[in-house]
Amino acid sequence: MLYHIFLICFICILVRKNGCKDPPCYPHLDPFWGIDYFIRKMRSLTSGTYLEDGSSSYKLFKSKTFKSHSFGATIYHTIDPEVVKNYQSIFFKHFGIEPLRYHLAENLWGNGIVVADGQRWSSARSFIRGTFDVVHTANIERLEYHVGKFMDLIPRDGGTVDLMPLFKRLILDTSSEFIFGQSLNALEHPDVSFMDAFEYAQRGTGLRMLLGRLRFLHRDAKWYDACNTVTNFCEERVKEAMGRLKKGEARRTEKNRLRLVDEAAKLTTDRYTLRSLILSVFSPAHDGAAVALSNVFFHLARHPRRICLEDVVLPCGGGPNGKSPLYFQKGDIIEADYRTMMRDPDFWGPDSEEFLPERWESVRPGWEYLPFGGGPRQCPGTRLVFTECAFTTVRILREFTRLENRDEEVEWREQMRMTWQSKNGTLVGLVG
Repeated sequence: MLYHIFLICFICILVRKNGCKDPPCYPHLDPFWGIDYFIRKMRSLTSGTYLEDGSSSYKLFKSKTFKSHSFGATIYHTIDPEVVKNYQSIFFKHFGIEPLRYHLAENLWGNGIVVADGQRWSSARSFIRGTFDVVHTANIERLEYHVGKFMDLIPRDGGTVDLMPLFKRLILDTSSEFIFGQSLNALEHPDVSFMDAFEYAQRGTGLRMLLGRLRFLHRDAKWYDACNTVTNFCEERVKEAMGRLKKGEARRTEKNRLRLVDEAAKLTTDRYTLRSLILSVFSPAHDGAAVALSNVFFHLARHPRRICLEDVVLPCGGGPNGKSPLYFQKGDIIEADYRTMMRDPDFWGPDSEEFLPERWESVRPGWEYLPFGGGPRQCPGTRLVFTECAFTTVRILREFTRLENRDEEVEWREQMRMTWQSKNGTLVGLVG
């Protein structure tokens, strides 16, 4: 009791000393549990308007930061680039993800970099970043090969095709070859059972992230089976890599291409840690490029012409206008609404919601545009994803003269996974 009284007094002194002010609070009907806000978000998730609904919440306030309550936790929501820069970069060590993510995603990712903080994250990050820098320039030849296989599957007569599953098979082939030294050959001989399990595991993990403390509501036996299928597959690849290392055979493939699993096996002899590291690369490497390519062609077809770890005070984000310092207590949660921030009319102009690729000829965003996050946790595979997306897009545009939308649904509606993808796929017709 005395401890809590002392803690409250200490926080009040700290807040007053730094001139901190609370941001606006969401007008809850239930101010403690926040059940009304939770129900609103789940309804928008079901209707495929979760991201759009997130944007509308900010219209209630003059500030670009507000807070809400969720089952006893305080959550800060922000689209302020300065706040994002402070918590993802300047005050990086005061915020983490492990308390939020580990128990939600350990069935799929183990203790890998996607759920880790501290030294384990730092060591894995250094290894992965160095490896991605090498593969960015080393695998163009193999990318050309796989994109060629992908192009063979597109109808030349203008017939309707859903590009999204093809993009996923393409990136599954490129990422598996880079990571395991051998492609899964999903474009030519798709293993439907594995791909379905991988997709379901990703989707269920994304749902658990949204549920947070209510993850106990997620009692999906199929999800656990899907996670086991994916982890067992990687476990076999890890055993093979450790066997090669033991025999002195851990080297690049016959054409001197990097095999990431062999490089990772040199770092640790613990199979669980090694499997977690590999899965933390395999999953995002597949999702990032495949979903990005699907979204690119979804829009091109419609526009043919064109958690807190320590108490900390951030210098902005507080008060009704977001200009005052903002105090975070250990255990508070902060999340950036990237979708809304990257459409903020204050930076992008009144046409921020319109499809205007030509805006990139003049705009030079900093923290206003973070497709891969920012700060030390920025995705290490950024250059690789850009290369895969740009190369594949150019090949398709060179091969075909016209791209047509074949979907009755004109507006983009999201489907929740670890990354948000098109709920209706990418139904198009390509004419040579």
